[in-house]
Amino acid sequence: MPVFPSREWAEEFCRALNESPSYRSSGQGWVWPILFKVRTRPGEPPGLFPREPGFVLELENGECKGVDWHDDARGVEAPFVISAGYRDWKDVIEGRVNPMMAILRRKLVVEKGDVSILLRYPKAALDMVAAAQRVGLD
Repeated sequence: MPVFPSREWAEEFCRALNESPSYRSSGQGWVWPILFKVRTRPGEPPGLFPREPGFVLELENGECKGVDWHDDARGVEAPFVISAGYRDWKDVIEGRVNPMMAILRRKLVVEKGDVSILLRYPKAALDMVAAAQRVGLD
């Protein structure tokens, strides 16, 4: 099982999305790449992530067309950029926190992109979490 976050994890996540009939349906209409970044937050061990690893998912109408891994995603451009600390990502991936509630509570921070567009895809967000759960964390 690949470790989150890593290139292998991101690639498995893309595959899991493509194997999900539910995501294929709920992701219809979504045509923007998303950059997912992991950053260390206060209270986490110092140096847990000295850089900000992340990956861009090329998402289009319920399909993941590819993934670009970045050991340090600071400065990487994408129409949508979502960042969070490792623990917050873990809470979402493990299903303890709904992804839309995490955005509204700023546990997941939308650094770039229109939040109102994201909020139109709550089922796709849940299907993405389900795909991430199939990949696991480590």
